[in-house]
Amino acid sequence: MDQHKSKPIKQVRSFLRNGRALSFLTSIFAKVETQEQLIIPDGEPFILAANHRSFFDFIIAWKCLYELGLTCHCLIRADLFEKPVIGGWLKRNGCIPASKATRQEAENLAVSLLSEGYSVAIMPEGRLVPEVDRPDGVGQGRPGISRIATAANVSILPIAIEGTDKVWPMGKAFPRLKFSRPTITVKFGHPIKLPSNDDIINVGVIMDEIKTLLNEG
Repeated sequence: MDQHKSKPIKQVRSFLRNGRALSFLTSIFAKVETQEQLIIPDGEPFILAANHRSFFDFIIAWKCLYELGLTCHCLIRADLFEKPVIGGWLKRNGCIPASKATRQEAENLAVSLLSEGYSVAIMPEGRLVPEVDRPDGVGQGRPGISRIATAANVSILPIAIEGTDKVWPMGKAFPRLKFSRPTITVKFGHPIKLPSNDDIINVGVIMDEIKTLLNEG
């Protein structure tokens, strides 16, 4: 379905340039199966919501956005912004630092950017989720995504990412290079409007949508 995309972020050149580089990097470590088209709200900003089991999720998501011609502001762990090189790189690409200490500031900025027409990406689990904590495929979602979506009155686009932990397992400093590259799958759902004023119910709906995508054949 061909639709108008949301407003490109101001850092669009850097975002797409780095997306091209990450797309090449991904091809070294894995084979990626994803959709060539997706359904998005017509000309409106939205929130992309993906599960999180590996640092490689971030790389894969950026690659897919680049190939689909989409840009967004990504909420990223705040302490990474203080690290040499990567901190400046995240800032140049329009990422938003998020932590318990900066929660309100991060949510306010996300709402403001959505209100201006820019899309935002969030991993609702808010952490890397070990396998033991995701028996059904996903971990417990946090309510911040519901607060942001409700305040900005935008839809959620659920995304299921599977196989990234085979490339970059939790606890490892770097991704693993294998002779036989593992396959990573990325599935996009349909946009959803949150059904409730209850943030806990809403985040449960989002995680259920992602779980359904993960369990599809």
